[in-house]
Amino acid sequence: MPQVQTKVRHAYERQVEVKRHDEALDAPTHRRILNFINAAVQPEDLMFERVAIPGEGEPHEDGAGEHPRVQRGKLLEPEVARKIIAFRDREFPLGLRHIKEIVNPGVLDPAALQFLLHYFSPLFFGEWQVFPQPIPRRGPGGYDGIVHAALLRTGKVLYITADETTLLWDPEDPAPSSFEDPVNQPHLMPGGYSQLCGHHVFLSDGKLLSLGGGGYGPHALAKWGYKFDPVAKSWSRTAGPMSDSRWYPTAVALGDEPGRVLVVCGHGHGQMDIYDEASDTFTPLSSGDTKPFPELYPGMHLLPNHVIFYSRTGWASAGAGAGPFPGPSDDQSSYFALTGADTGVWNDIAPFGPGSPDRSKGMSVLLLSKSSPHVRLMVLGGADPSTNHTYETIDVTSLSPATDWGPPIAFPDGQHRSLASGVLLPDGSLFVCGGIQQTNTPCAMFHPDTDTWSPMAALPSIRDYHSAALLLPSGRVMMAGWNNTSIEIFNPPYLFKGPRPVISSAPALVHHGQDFTVETPPPDGKSIVKVVLVRPMAVTHQTDSEQKVLELDWAHDHEHAHPKKLRLRAPHGGHPHSLAQRGYYMMFAINDKGVPSVAKWIYLH
Repeated sequence: MPQVQTKVRHAYERQVEVKRHDEALDAPTHRRILNFINAAVQPEDLMFERVAIPGEGEPHEDGAGEHPRVQRGKLLEPEVARKIIAFRDREFPLGLRHIKEIVNPGVLDPAALQFLLHYFSPLFFGEWQVFPQPIPRRGPGGYDGIVHAALLRTGKVLYITADETTLLWDPEDPAPSSFEDPVNQPHLMPGGYSQLCGHHVFLSDGKLLSLGGGGYGPHALAKWGYKFDPVAKSWSRTAGPMSDSRWYPTAVALGDEPGRVLVVCGHGHGQMDIYDEASDTFTPLSSGDTKPFPELYPGMHLLPNHVIFYSRTGWASAGAGAGPFPGPSDDQSSYFALTGADTGVWNDIAPFGPGSPDRSKGMSVLLLSKSSPHVRLMVLGGADPSTNHTYETIDVTSLSPATDWGPPIAFPDGQHRSLASGVLLPDGSLFVCGGIQQTNTPCAMFHPDTDTWSPMAALPSIRDYHSAALLLPSGRVMMAGWNNTSIEIFNPPYLFKGPRPVISSAPALVHHGQDFTVETPPPDGKSIVKVVLVRPMAVTHQTDSEQKVLELDWAHDHEHAHPKKLRLRAPHGGHPHSLAQRGYYMMFAINDKGVPSVAKWIYLH
């Protein structure tokens, strides 16, 4: 009798334990636990985790890159793992459908259940949420959703929509009023045209310069730049046109005086112009315009030494599909050095060998670090299915003809990504999402300090061609687009690690190299280990020349600093200001748990 009572009591306790966790168990965590158990082939798969570390790996079976080396960490106890595998294979050979199916019979004990709920929780994977209001449709175009997104210094996001209009969105307002029309629309202005399929870059005064476009046509009209004023919420046209019409161009803010922008490519002609903020006009290069880009929207990045690096990502064709892919000899990584006001020269780096990955429909990201390597570029994915399960990095701290890309390395999750988005977070990690043609697709986080990847919560919707992701001042990530009117918000794992530090006051303006003070309520000051400036994103077609995260120097011994005052030094990097262009930045304070504050906007002059 006592044995029966003990069994009944244990069964009841298990049911209470399941009910308690089931009430709080979110569907993505539940799915991750079931996938983990159902994918296991042998007990060891449940006993050890696999953390991928690039380098020293085995060659990939198809020759494209290598498998990362795998480091193993302990998970479930051997006895529990063996019981789960045996029970699952016997009772549920097609796979478990609910965690109750192994908890109620006592196969998974409460301690192991608690561990799995913790291990697969948003604390490690983050969490996706759907914004309550869909994107409204008001324009003449025949498609829904957005194609371009730019974060303005007001905290609002400017969308250029698939219906060929522009729209403001307030991510902090869940009501229908979160969407707002600008005062005017570029396509309705005299001589105006759609901004769809142009490119954009922030000017030193915080206005957004949108270049070319033409939308669904006619593209020949797209010869002007249009500037958006975030405060007045209005568009104005530049004083002069570009040297030619541009469709799918790329723009890079140069950080020099009087504030210039390099405009590259666009429909295969009119290759390079320089826009001058002071005169509000464009000047074609008088010499040095010698690179015949095989890609539309070429991936271009301004490096701290004031050269513009071509990452060989881009759009071989305007559609979502593959190819024709340019060969390695045509798709040569290069850098452009200005030699005068309107002159420059292209310099090739080490050529690629046969079979080098094609990065059409891939994405490139600039990675800055206070430790070596200080400046790297990453390229990832692409439309070529034979290589788009890989990524590469290159150290561009100093450049020479021998500078070369590292070997292609396979994503640890084995996913093939075309048209994926990459968003740099305040802590310096890179969040990769989208670019996979199915719902609930894997996302991943790259950690540049250790060159490792972590799996993240699955993206609920398909986000592929014409999608855009960007970082918000809240530290969250917005994802929208792909003929889809919904907006999804990703809450990174750092938002589940405890209270957020607070920046209670900060100067509105600082000069390059200036020491300045930021205040935080005690005891936040002692816990803050890093303060960063993040340049707001302006992204379309997975192309963003703006994205960078800059860690600030301390202007004193921070370990013995004032408990609520942080003394910091603004970045300088010399003239011209290619390390940190003049303009508005988000400033985040990050504590010793890796949790960032909500951003304060600061103007770097």
